[in-house]
Amino acid sequence: MGGEYGDADGAGTRVYNRLTDSTVHGTVVQAGRADIVMRATDSVEPAVPVTVTPPLGLRDARRPLRGRADVLARLEAAPAGERLQVLSGLGGCGKTSLALELAARRTATGCRVWWVEARNGPALEAALRAVARQAGAAPEELERGDTADVLWSRLARLDGPWLLVVDNADDPALLDGPGALSAGTGWIRPAVGTGTVLVTTREGTAATWGPAARLHPLRPLTGERAEDAARILRDHAPDGAGTEAEALALAARLGGLPLALRLAGTYLTEAARTPAPFRAPGTPTGYADYQRAWEAGPQGLDPEHALSRTWAMSLDLLEQRGHSHARRLLELIASFADADLPYALLLTPDRLAATGPLAALDGPALWQHLTALAAFGLIDLPDPAPDSPPVLRMHPLVRDASRTAEAGATALSLLVAAALAEETGIPERAEFWRLWRLLAPHILDGFHRVDTETLTDEYLLDLTEAVNLAARYLRVGGLLTQARAEFEAILALECERVGDTHSGALVTRSRLARVLSDLGEFDAARAELEWVLAVQRGLGDGAQLLTLNTRRSLARVLLVMGEADASRAEFEALLALLRDELGDDATATLDTRREVALILHDQGELEGARAEFEAVLDIRRSHLDDDSPTAFSTRVAIAQLLYDLGEMEEAREEFATVLALQRAQMGETHAETLVTRHNLAVVFLTMGELEVARAQLETVVALEREQWGEAHPVCLTARHTLALTLLGLGEREAAIAEYEAILAIQRERLGENHPDTLAARQDLVEARDQATAEPESAEPS
Repeated sequence: MGGEYGDADGAGTRVYNRLTDSTVHGTVVQAGRADIVMRATDSVEPAVPVTVTPPLGLRDARRPLRGRADVLARLEAAPAGERLQVLSGLGGCGKTSLALELAARRTATGCRVWWVEARNGPALEAALRAVARQAGAAPEELERGDTADVLWSRLARLDGPWLLVVDNADDPALLDGPGALSAGTGWIRPAVGTGTVLVTTREGTAATWGPAARLHPLRPLTGERAEDAARILRDHAPDGAGTEAEALALAARLGGLPLALRLAGTYLTEAARTPAPFRAPGTPTGYADYQRAWEAGPQGLDPEHALSRTWAMSLDLLEQRGHSHARRLLELIASFADADLPYALLLTPDRLAATGPLAALDGPALWQHLTALAAFGLIDLPDPAPDSPPVLRMHPLVRDASRTAEAGATALSLLVAAALAEETGIPERAEFWRLWRLLAPHILDGFHRVDTETLTDEYLLDLTEAVNLAARYLRVGGLLTQARAEFEAILALECERVGDTHSGALVTRSRLARVLSDLGEFDAARAELEWVLAVQRGLGDGAQLLTLNTRRSLARVLLVMGEADASRAEFEALLALLRDELGDDATATLDTRREVALILHDQGELEGARAEFEAVLDIRRSHLDDDSPTAFSTRVAIAQLLYDLGEMEEAREEFATVLALQRAQMGETHAETLVTRHNLAVVFLTMGELEVARAQLETVVALEREQWGEAHPVCLTARHTLALTLLGLGEREAAIAEYEAILAIQRERLGENHPDTLAARQDLVEARDQATAEPESAEPS
C-alpha cells in the first residue's frame, strides 16, 4: 500500500519481511501475508525504457537512397556469421540512412532486425539486454555477470537470418562492456550463426574495431558520385530551382555532403514559397543564385565548413524574413544537451527576460522563430506525446557547429531557474516525473561542462541545488549508481568551495546517505548520517529543527539494520520534539506517529499500535475539508490506515472515492490514479475477491508498462500483487513467471544482496514451493 512521509523529498512505501528480517524498499504490497508489515519510504522510478525496433518510419520512399549502391551491395552480399560490418565517416554522410535502407530490405524478406542506439552506455546496455531476451534468453540467464556472452550465445542459436544494427556508435569505448571490442569480447562482436552485425560510427580507425571488422568508409558524394549528390539536392528543392547542370555545380560546391544538400534544397523550397514582394533583395531562389551567394563566402571550404555555411545561409534567410533573433536562439538551443529539450519550460518569454537580445521576444514571436527554425530542418518540433511536455530536437552536427560560450552560460542559468521554480516540483512526486525525465540530462550535462571556478559562491549553490534535484531524479528512476556518482561530485565541489559543514553540503551528504541505503550499503549510510547529525547538533538549540529529517533518515536505517529498539527510541524522541515544536496536527508529527505505530505492530504491541493508528486517523479526518487534488494524499493515507486497522469495507469505500476523483481530475493514466487503483485492487485481494483484483491489476500493469516500462518500481509493485493474485487463483505457472521476471529486474538494478532482491527471491521460492504442493484454498498466501 502507498504511504507518505512528511519530508521534502516525498514518499512511497517499504515492506518488512519477518522471514528475511529485512525491509524491502519500493512500493511492494504483499496483502494477506502473515510475515509482511507495511512501512512508508521514498518511491523509486525505473531504468531507462528502450526500443530495439528499426525506425523504418524515417525512410521516405519519395526520396530514395542515392550514391550508396556499391556499399549496400557489399553489405547485402556479406556472408552471414562473418566479421563485423562497420560504416564509418563524417557526420552527415548518410550512415544512418544507409543502415536504415539495409534494415528495410532485410525486414521485407522476413529477416529479424534489431536496431540499437549507442549514444550512451545505460541505454545501449538496456537495449542489448532487450535483444538478448527477444533472442530467447531466459531471465535467469541475464542474472549473472556474463550477459554479453549470453547475448551472443543466444544469437548464435537462432535458425533464421537476423540483422543487428548499432547506430551512432561514435564512442566505441561504450561497446567494450565487460571485455574489449577489438578483441571480440565486448558488448558488440562479429556476427555469429545466421546473422549480420552492422555498426555506424564516425570513428573509422581499424585498430579500434579489431581484425575481425570490415570497414566501409563513407565519403561525401563527389567525383563519380556527384550526379547522385545533385539528385539528393533536387529531391529536396522545388521543381523550378534550375537545370540539372546548375544542380550538379551547386552539389559539387557543397562538397557532396548529403545533409548539406538536404538543407540547401530545403532552403530553396522555403524561399520559393515566399511571395516575391516579401523576399529580401538578393534572396537565392535557384541553384545558381544559391551558388553565387555561397561563392561570396570563404573559399576552399571542406565538408564540415560547408555544412556550417549552409546553416548560416538558412539563418540569413530567416533574418531576412524578420526572424532577427533566429541565430541567437539557435545558438542557445545548441548549448543544451543532446536530448529532448522541454522548450515550453525553458524557452519562454519570462525565462528569457534576462538573456539580453532574446528578451525582446514575446510569446508569438518566440513561437514564430521556433517554427521557422523547424521549417529549415535546423530543429525538429515533433508532436507532443500525450500528457507530456512538448519537446524539440536538434541534429548533433547543428549543435556542434552552433555552440558558443556565451550561449552556454545562458542555457545553464535557464536550467537552474527552471529546476528551482515552484511549478517544476520535486522529482519524487509522480506528477513531475515526466518533467524531470526531460530536465535531468540537460542539468547534468551543463554541470559537467561548466567551469565552476568562474562562478560566484551564491550562483554555485543554486547550481548544486539544481544538480541535487537532477540526481534525486536518477535515484527516483532507479539509476542508483549514477545518482551516487552525481551526489559525490556535488559534495566534493561544495566541500571545496564552501566547506563540508555548510548547510548545502550537509543536505547533499544526507541525500548521498539515502542512495547508499538504497544500494544496501547501510553501514556507510549510517556513518554519513551520524556525521551530519553531529555537525547539526553542534550548531546549538537554534538548529534543532534542522536535525529532524536527518534523525528520521537515521532511524529508518537503524530499522533496516535490525536495530528495532534503537529505531523505536529515536522515532519516539522525534515524536515528542515534533509535538512541542509543530503540534499534534502537523503532517510531520502524524507521519512520525504512524512510524511509531508500525514499529509497535512489528514488536507485537497490537493494542498500542491500533490506538496510535486510530488517533492519527481521527486527526487526519478532522482536517479533510475538500476533494481537491491536494487532499488526495490525505484521503489515501486515511484509506491506508483503515486497511492497516483491518476495516476493509471502509478502506475499499475510501479508495474507490479517491479513485473516482482522480480519474475525473487527473485522468486514467496519471501515476497517482494508477497507484490508487492498485491499492484498491489490494483491498479486493485481501477480501478474497480475486477475479475483481486480477482485472484491476492487469489493467494497471498494462498502463504502467506502456508509460514507464516493465522495470518501473511502481510497475513492479503491481506485477508483484498480480503474481500474488494469480497464486490465489491457482495459476501457479503464470505467478512463477512474474516472480522470476521481478527477481531478474531487481538483481540487475540493485544487486544480489539488496533487501528488495532478497525479498523477490523469497517470493519466488515460496511460489515454487506452492507449485509442488496441493492447493488448500483460493485465498492469497
